[in-house]
Amino acid sequence: MRKLILVLALPAVILAGCNTAPSEAEQKAKLEAQVMAVHDSAMVEMDAIFKLRRNLRTLRDTLATQQTDSTALLQLQESITGLSKADESMMNWMRHYSAPDTLQHQQAMQYLQQELQKIERVKTTMDSTVKAARQTYQQHEPQP
Repeated sequence: MRKLILVLALPAVILAGCNTAPSEAEQKAKLEAQVMAVHDSAMVEMDAIFKLRRNLRTLRDTLATQQTDSTALLQLQESITGLSKADESMMNWMRHYSAPDTLQHQQAMQYLQQELQKIERVKTTMDSTVKAARQTYQQHEPQP
């Protein structure tokens, strides 16, 4: 009878052990990985920002020498400024972010949640700014 109870109880104990929630360290690591994933995907846009800004400046300068409509020059400058602000928002986030290694679990989780929101806003700003700048460039790009 004892063997039967052991045989029946053993699977129940094993299954109960499998249903444990992630540890605090695992929760923190997962959230930190989310923050870094958003950061990494936003960093891909940094090269596009640099190239677009350079191309827009060149186009603006070329059109300025041709006495082009000031509205076009203003649109180009606004795109350049927007790209610079998007670039600076990423640089600012990176300067202020630090891994929450010394914080207690709850504080670390709150910090990471805030940082996730911040970096998501930075990424959204970068994406929309790059998209708008590409449209502006295509609109004013010299036709061959």
